[in-house]
Amino acid sequence: MYKFIPGIKVVFRILLGAMLLVAGYLKVQDNTALFESVAYITWIPLFLKSIIIDTLPWIEILVGGLLVFNIFGKAVKPAALLIYLSFFIFAIYGLGAGIEGDCGCFGDPESGSILATLLGSEFGWKMVVRNGIFLTMAAVLFIPNKGKKSQEDV
Repeated sequence: MYKFIPGIKVVFRILLGAMLLVAGYLKVQDNTALFESVAYITWIPLFLKSIIIDTLPWIEILVGGLLVFNIFGKAVKPAALLIYLSFFIFAIYGLGAGIEGDCGCFGDPESGSILATLLGSEFGWKMVVRNGIFLTMAAVLFIPNKGKKSQEDV
C-alpha cells in the first residue's frame, strides 16, 4: 500500500494545482460569480470582501502553478490545504445559509465548460462533497513517504 503513496501524491498535487490554475484563470476573466458569492457573507467587512475578490484568483493561480511544478512545497502545500479548507467551509456555509447560484469556480456550465459540467459550481451538497474530496486530496500531500525522503516531501 505504502509504495503507491508517492505516485498518488504526485497525481493529487498536479490535479489540485491544475484545478486552482483553471479556477483562478476563469475568475480573472469574469469575477461576477465570485463577487456575488462573497456578497452573501454578511459578517465579513466590505474592505475584506474587496481584498478577497481582487486577490483570490491570483492566489489560486500562484499556488496552483507552484503545486503543479512542485516549487516551494513546504510553503505551498499548507497554502493549498488552507485554500481547499476555506472552500470546504464556504461550501458548508453556503448550503446552510441557503446561498443560491454559482460560485464561478469552474466557469459557466451554459457556456459549454467541461469542468463546470462535470464538477459543478452551484451551491449545494454536490459542492460540499466535491470540496471535501479536494480537501482530502490536499491532506494526502502531507502523508510522509516511507523510506528515503523524496522530492515530493520537500
